[in-house]
Amino acid sequence: MSTYKVIDNQMAQKLLIKRRQQSMTLSDMAKETNVTRDILSHIERGKKQVVQARVFGSLISWLSKED
Repeated sequence: MSTYKVIDNQMAQKLLIKRRQQSMTLSDMAKETNVTRDILSHIERGKKQVVQARVFGSLISWLSKED
């Protein structure tokens, strides 16, 4: 299993949309996902696409969680 995963623009957009729909700050999301605020910010802005598998898994889990 690869230790790195790619977050495409579509996934980054989904993260941003869900965060905004829930009126969450990046800091709130960081606490829920256990991913740093800086990494989340870079992902949302399309500045970071390659992340550790742990980060990717955490974000996928957060996205699939019911509101």
